[in-house]
Amino acid sequence: MFKKVMSLALASTLVLSAGAFAASAAEAEDAVAANDESAVAADDSSAVAAGDESQVGAGTKIYFDVKSAGWKNFSKIYCHVWRADGTGKWPSWQTKKEVCKKESDDLYSYDITKTGNAEEIQNAGSKNLYCVIFSADTGSQIYNTIMNGNCIGDTVYVTGNQIENPKDSQKTDTEAAWKNHPECGPQKVITSTSKIVGTALADGTTDVTLMADYLLDYVSDDGTPDTSKTDKTQDLINELKISPLAVMSNVNFKLEDFVKAETMTQDVANKKKATIEGILGNCTDPTKGGEKVNKDEIKKAEAKNDAAESSGSSSNGGSSNSGSSSNGSSSNGSSSGSNSVQSGQETTIFFVFAGVMVAAAGVFFLVRRREN
Repeated sequence: MFKKVMSLALASTLVLSAGAFAASAAEAEDAVAANDESAVAADDSSAVAAGDESQVGAGTKIYFDVKSAGWKNFSKIYCHVWRADGTGKWPSWQTKKEVCKKESDDLYSYDITKTGNAEEIQNAGSKNLYCVIFSADTGSQIYNTIMNGNCIGDTVYVTGNQIENPKDSQKTDTEAAWKNHPECGPQKVITSTSKIVGTALADGTTDVTLMADYLLDYVSDDGTPDTSKTDKTQDLINELKISPLAVMSNVNFKLEDFVKAETMTQDVANKKKATIEGILGNCTDPTKGGEKVNKDEIKKAEAKNDAAESSGSSSNGGSSNSGSSSNGSSSNGSSSGSNSVQSGQETTIFFVFAGVMVAAAGVFFLVRRREN
């Protein structure tokens, strides 16, 4: 009779222990799931905070005087910032990261930390490396406005002038400027109708480089000029007050650069060069009182970069590396949290199993002792 009782007790102990083991494992799994959800929630929360209010602070805002624009019936104002040379990673047009904060009925602010490049912009100092456009969800927007690091804290306002859109002459843009930084006004470019608009040059560009780019754009790869554009060369050179020889030197520099970068073949470069030499060789030089250009000098023009050097590549690299580091750190943090829960699960399982073995051994010992 005793053997039957002991056998039943042993079986019950094993069943209960197995149940305890299963319950403990389930609890551990729940803990893992809870930890994962907590990590995701924390990550989402920090992302929202970083993108919105937590980073908004003194020394990282630029402002827009919406009253000067006269815009009505809008619900949101956006700020689009990018590198004037087109490099780097920046928020897309009118996305959440570009939403401005209403400071008053007349004034909106934008925190440049939302661009992901705040440190780069701050370190730019007086270098005109950036462009900015304020816009509304109604479709209204200002013209490209040059910005440097010193513009942080300053306010953009609308001047009241209209500028021909550089790419689409059928459109006009609203000119804007900075209240305290006259060197950073509307971006200076040559439009598709051969007009010079804007006053502020981005770092890395000069009047000479604008003219060189204009000619390179309107001479095809086979060397055929778009005469509706290139026939305006003399007028543009006169208005810019630049030397045709300096323009040819910059054209040669750009062509050599294209060939080195393998974005243009030497054959195409030679054809463009020959055509542009012919165009500039027939010009007069406003920097020499309208003296006719020496064609031989144009053909022998030394390749020269007229643009001021820019530290753009190093700034971009720093910003990009910083971003990668931050992402890696966040990822490692989540992984570490998950591992700590898994370790706890393994520990719990071990002790439950040990308890089952001890209980079974105790029952077995009592049975053997009773038999003896």
